[in-house]
Amino acid sequence: MLQGTVRVLICDDSAVARQFIARAVEGVPGIDIAGRASSGEEAVRMVGIVKPDVITMDVEMPGMGGIEAVRRIMREAPTPILMVSSLTHEGSRVTMEALNAGALDFVPKPANQEEAHHLGAIVAEKILQLGERGRQALLLQTRQGAQAMTAPVPPPPPVPVAAPRGAAPPLVIIGSSTGGPRALFSVVPRLPRDFHASVLIVQHMPPGFTKSLAERLNEQGPLPAREAEEGEELRRAVVRVAPAGHHLVVAGRLLKLQDTPTEHGVRPAVDVTLRTAAASYPGPVVTAILTGMGRDGTDGARRVHEIGGRVIAESERTALIYGMPKSVVEAGVADSISDLGSVADEITRFVEEASRAR
Repeated sequence: MLQGTVRVLICDDSAVARQFIARAVEGVPGIDIAGRASSGEEAVRMVGIVKPDVITMDVEMPGMGGIEAVRRIMREAPTPILMVSSLTHEGSRVTMEALNAGALDFVPKPANQEEAHHLGAIVAEKILQLGERGRQALLLQTRQGAQAMTAPVPPPPPVPVAAPRGAAPPLVIIGSSTGGPRALFSVVPRLPRDFHASVLIVQHMPPGFTKSLAERLNEQGPLPAREAEEGEELRRAVVRVAPAGHHLVVAGRLLKLQDTPTEHGVRPAVDVTLRTAAASYPGPVVTAILTGMGRDGTDGARRVHEIGGRVIAESERTALIYGMPKSVVEAGVADSISDLGSVADEITRFVEEASRAR
């Protein structure tokens, strides 16, 4: 934890929204309000004056919007930023752009008083999380060249070995939670265009945001990406994102969507996808467990390990929240512990090994 308290700068053009965040953190042990800004321009100016540990940033503001403010702050004084987004398609799309520009996480704006109480607790929790790990992970990722990109990074050379005709291609499953979108923007676009694996992403997100995440990944990287659909077949060199509100189930070479009960309090859960892949997928399975709280992905990673698949855990050095990958490491099933900037290379290496072995 930071020495002392986490000092937060609140930025939103709406006085009501600023008050919502202020009420959420007032009285919370370990959080102090460093200042309030009503525009992106004011937030950029205040960062150098109040030197906050965390910034909450509105997505859509007149004048300098949230995206440009994030870019300016990341360029001039890198600081962990939590985006506060409206639950609209445009709001979710812009939120993904802000995460790609360097913001570390987001929360949706509440639609009513009941949601305000629930989301207020989440806001306070995320501010504490970002204050504890955010700046350290942000600076290290930046030094390694893994900071969220404004232009795609050239992919590694194509894997030279093709899977046998008719054989199921390797299946790559990436699981993440808090801080995950930014991590995914550093990993998925670096996979090669001629990739001999199918890619599934299970990211803990509220409804309305996974579609925008898929769209952003599709725009940014060489592999086509979109939300997964019921009954579609797994194909190599494509990326599918588990839609919020549904578990993504692997049934042989097909994908199924289920609204069965949550696991670890979330739906989709990484464990569901990994367990069903380990039980039914006819080809090799590779998984990468990235930043996130809790232990979702550990049981599934163990199953993948037991069938001879490969397991990658993001390192403590770069993980914004070292919960999910730590649990995998402590379970003794990680074949590789990798900094975020090396995860794409490790995935590609394991896929190549799987292809050569068949």
